[in-house]
This record gives sequence, structure tokens and C-alpha cells, in this order.
Amino acid sequence: MYNPEIFIISARKELSIKHKKLIETLNCSASIFSKLDEAIYSIKNNEPEMIIISDTIDDNLSDFIRKIRVLTYNYRPVIVAISKSGAMDDKLNALEAGADDFLDESIQSKEFQARINAHIRRYLENSINPVTNFIDNKITLKALKKQIKNRVKEKSAMLISISGINFYKEIYGEIAFEKVLQTVAAIINSTLQKEDITGHYSIKDFLLITQNFKAEKIAKFLTFAFDGILERFYSEFDYKNNFMLYSAETIEEKKIPLMKLNIAIADISEGRFENEKQILNLLFDTLKLCKNSKESCYIIDRLKLYGEASEINPKNKVMIMEPDESLNYLLNVNLEMQGYSIKTCRNYDNFMDEYFKFLPDVLILDYGTKEKKQGLNILNTLCENLSRKGIECPKIIFSTTIQDKKNIFSNGADIYLPKPYDINTLMDWVKKLI
Repeated sequence: MYNPEIFIISARKELSIKHKKLIETLNCSASIFSKLDEAIYSIKNNEPEMIIISDTIDDNLSDFIRKIRVLTYNYRPVIVAISKSGAMDDKLNALEAGADDFLDESIQSKEFQARINAHIRRYLENSINPVTNFIDNKITLKALKKQIKNRVKEKSAMLISISGINFYKEIYGEIAFEKVLQTVAAIINSTLQKEDITGHYSIKDFLLITQNFKAEKIAKFLTFAFDGILERFYSEFDYKNNFMLYSAETIEEKKIPLMKLNIAIADISEGRFENEKQILNLLFDTLKLCKNSKESCYIIDRLKLYGEASEINPKNKVMIMEPDESLNYLLNVNLEMQGYSIKTCRNYDNFMDEYFKFLPDVLILDYGTKEKKQGLNILNTLCENLSRKGIECPKIIFSTTIQDKKNIFSNGADIYLPKPYDINTLMDWVKKLI
């Protein structure tokens, strides 16, 4: 998630600290400046999304707002004036000088937060791609700059590119093109956590900033998922033959390969890069190595992705009994990223053998078909076997599309989770049950 940056320029320390605390509850970062020269220097280098200016500064409020507007003409931050004066002339002068809002110092905390949040929301909405709902190139690059400035540790940048999508757009049209973008964005979004940042580098290229230990797992899942749904975007002929026929103004037609997802990953930890351009150059150079692959692939510019890992806690084992391959893989990746030890199973017939080899702490169990009720029958058998052997029963999350809640709970389930469900909901339940 991208955290907007807000600068508070004021000579009143107590009020500034109060405003800073209120702003930080809105998932924004806030910095206080009492000296104007330091504030101007930081505005030039950091390009904050919002600047709050108090009339306690060593300059005329309206005149200083004009200076800031000239200084920030190329990216237009939100400017909010704060004053102890309620005079109409002071308000009008500040607004005419370029302020977007004028607040009284005595404003209530909740109203202050609501107004600041409204301005930030509108600012970011103008930077959101309407097809994918991801932030645009400008904000994405700003986020990358912040990573270097803040000297982040154990972070990776991922460049995710949809190869061949431009030809696909020409052949299948704008609507189909947008559907591909929406689908890829949805897949990327399913892998994200609160601390991750993702946005567009271009219309077909996405930039994702995440932790080192998650980067390869995310890339592995994205390439797997994209190849798994590729068939949906093509005619039966094109997909079966693994190419599209493309013709321009000439008589000749040529075969165009189907789309694929290429991903480059670079470790951007502290001290490795001086600026965001070096990171981008490395990512694009790495991405070129994916050209020869016929399927989606990823390449990591890093000698070693993972550091030394401590021994896995024996009380964090999760078993997944899910016949749907894609969902099975999604659960596996997300749970592994949280540090759990995972055992996956897609076959009800060998479930009992797999279970007793692993003995999980939490079991995620699918209902099966409405007619055969494989999951429900297995649950009953499992509980009986565990009881006879004197083994403690695991916590059980029962995943289902079947409305059979009473039988599910009466057979031993702890959680009834109807499909489709939010992956974060399941992750929260696993955490609570562990």
C-alpha cells in the first residue's frame, strides 16, 4: 500500500505534533518543519502529496503559498492553509494565492482528519488507472525513490511485463485488452499484503515492491496463474495452435506468439543503488533474458534470495485438502509466505496416508461434490481414527460451496468457510487457530 507523504510547516510545536499524530492514523507519513529553508529543500527533493502551512511561519502566509505553488508547478501537491484568524479576507487571500483549503486552528480533530483524508483521496484518485485501479507511473516511481531515500533493508523490486499484449490488442480489440489488464491486476492483488506497493510503470508493465523472502514466491505464483488462465483470452484455434495470425496493411500474415508474463526481480536493499534509474535499468536488462522462454518466466538478479532461516516451529503445520489446483497453489503460496509449514493434497483417496505422515495443527478441508461428500466423509473418518489412537484433533477449517452447515459442524469442523472467500479471511483464521 502506498503511503502519501504530508509536510507540516509551522512554528507551533505542540499543534504540529498533534496534527502529525492525527495524519499518521490515516496511513500517511508526516514530517514537521519549523524552518522555511529546510521545508523548501525537502519539498524539492521529496515532492510530498500535501503541504500544510501555518500562519505562524516567518513569512506572510499568502506570499509563501505563492512561492510553494511556483516551486511545485510540475506535480501540483494539495496545499492546506491553517490560521488562528477567522477573518474572511485572510481566507480569500490564502485561497487566491493557491491554497486548496483553509482551516481554523480550533478545528475539531475528527473534522481535521476527514478534510485531510478527503484531499488525499481525491489526489490519489487522479493518479489511479481506471482499468486496474493501480497507481500510475508518477506515483509508482515516487514510491521507488522513497525506498532508496529511506535506505530500506530486505526489499525487492519486481518488474512485471505482459509480453505480446500490444499485438493482442490489435487483433482482439480494446475490450479484450482491458480484460487482460484487469485479470493480471487481480492476480497481482491477490498476492499483496499491506506493506507491499504496486503500480504501473507503463500500461502493460507493473512495478511491485515487496520483501525479499516473498519476491520469488510471488513471481512463481504469478507466472503459474497467468499461464493457467491464458486459454480464456483466445479463440480455440489460436490457443490450440499456440499463435495468433497477424496482418497489417500488407498481404502477408505472420504468426505472433501468445502472451506471456515476464518478471524481473532485483534486490534493492540499502546501499546497492544510488537512484531509481539504476534499479529500472537493471530490471529491464534482466527482463530481456526472459525473451527466449516460450512460457511465462521470472529471473532474479540476486545471488541468494533467502538468508539463513531458523528452524520451523513444530506448532505451525497447515495441511490443505483442496482439489482445485489453482486455489490449492494460491493457499500454499500465501501460507508459506507467512512462515507456516505446508502439506498440500488434491486427492481424497490418499488423504489419510498423507495426513498421518504430516499431522498438521490446522487442516483446510474441501467439502467435495454434493453427491459424494468426500470431504465430509473424510472428516468423520479422521476424527474417529484420531480418537481411537489418542491423537489430538487439529483445528479444522471447512471450505465449501454446499449449504450443509449443521453436518459440517457436527462432524468436527471448527470453522465453516463458504466459497468463494477472501484469502485474507482464511489467513486470519489460520493465525487465530494456530
